Amino acid sequence: MSSASREEEAQKLLGQLQMKMIDIQTSLKKSTGQIEGLKREIQRSKLTDKEINTLKPETPMFSSVGRMFVLNTKAEVRDQIEKKIKTCEDDIKKQEGTKTYLEKQMRECETQFKERLGGGAAGGKKSRS
Repeated sequence: MSSASREEEAQKLLGQLQMKMIDIQTSLKKSTGQIEGLKREIQRSKLTDKEINTLKPETPMFSSVGRMFVLNTKAEVRDQIEKKIKTCEDDIKKQEGTKTYLEKQMRECETQFKERLGGGAAGGKKSRS
């Protein structure tokens, strides 16, 4: 009976490790998606800034604020775009740090999973002999 309870406990631990690995994989995919989205946002902002640069300084420009548009100068719009780019770059750095941490956790979980799987199988064979 004690070997059966050990096997049940080992199965339970393996199940928990497996669930943790799935959670980490989901978080990794989410983090990767956010990084890609931020990169696209930076690219879009840079293209917008490039197009705004071609316009005359006195050209009236509007920027969206919620559900309305506000009249701004070219300099104000460019400042907003630059701030947006900087914010996105900072967010990318944070997400990459998170992604690195999650990858490290994933490797640790995989190592634990392999140890438990290998150790549990070896332990089971020894007790049966």
